[in-house]
Amino acid sequence: MIRHAASAALLAVAVGTPMQLHAQSWKTVTSSRQVTDEDHLRVRVSYGAGVLRLRRAEAGSLYRTLFRFDEETAVPATEYHDGTLNIDLTRREHRGLNFGNRSSEASLDLELSAEVPLDIQLDFGAGRAELDLTGLPLRELEVNTGASESVLYIDEVNPEQMVSASISVGAADLKVRGLGNLNAEEVEVRAGLGSVVLELDGEWPRDGFLSVEMGLGALEIRVPESLGVRIRHRKSILSSIDAERMVKDGNVYRSINWDSAERHVEIDISTALGSIDLVWIN
Repeated sequence: MIRHAASAALLAVAVGTPMQLHAQSWKTVTSSRQVTDEDHLRVRVSYGAGVLRLRRAEAGSLYRTLFRFDEETAVPATEYHDGTLNIDLTRREHRGLNFGNRSSEASLDLELSAEVPLDIQLDFGAGRAELDLTGLPLRELEVNTGASESVLYIDEVNPEQMVSASISVGAADLKVRGLGNLNAEEVEVRAGLGSVVLELDGEWPRDGFLSVEMGLGALEIRVPESLGVRIRHRKSILSSIDAERMVKDGNVYRSINWDSAERHVEIDISTALGSIDLVWIN
């Protein structure tokens, strides 16, 4: 990320050092492809900073990208070959200073096919990520973010069965809605610093396992009243758990409806410093 450097610029002007100042030159670039005979699509996204939006594409479209970027500082790339889609934003070697560069104004809108099974790996640096996975046939999902605010939601059951899904965040806030619609045997969530809200709503076509590893922050797990949950909490000194309607046995908490519930989720939580809240929802 290019940082503002006003103080350095003033010093350079004072001593007579020549400077090259770049104005922002915003540009929009799109790329798309129609579905042909693909039996899958591997998607690899590497995006540094700004706003990232992901959603389902229109019928017949394999993918569509729309970049908004400052062409003085970055070059977008969308490459497709034999069922693999690579998307990234490469930084130019920058000479001089750019007082106007504001990465938060850059954006990538990505639309993916609902007609072809998808393997998605998304690496996102800083900013805001809005990931709407509703209607996408996901076989694999890996999301890695840095200092970002991320919202991920799945409002319909994934038609593909997933073995596992992975979400990792750094110094960031994360909210996930509709985890029961991912149709994954196992979901792993890792967070370094920040606030994490996980909503276990959705259809839950089968029983599931949720693993949560947190550093410093607050974790809230929102559980439908019809779902049976059993939580294993690996304690640390300053972490606490607030769990209603649960039976406690050592460091294991079991919902009172565990034996009668149609669907069950095992939850393994490891925290360093922070709080854990379990909230029941209708």
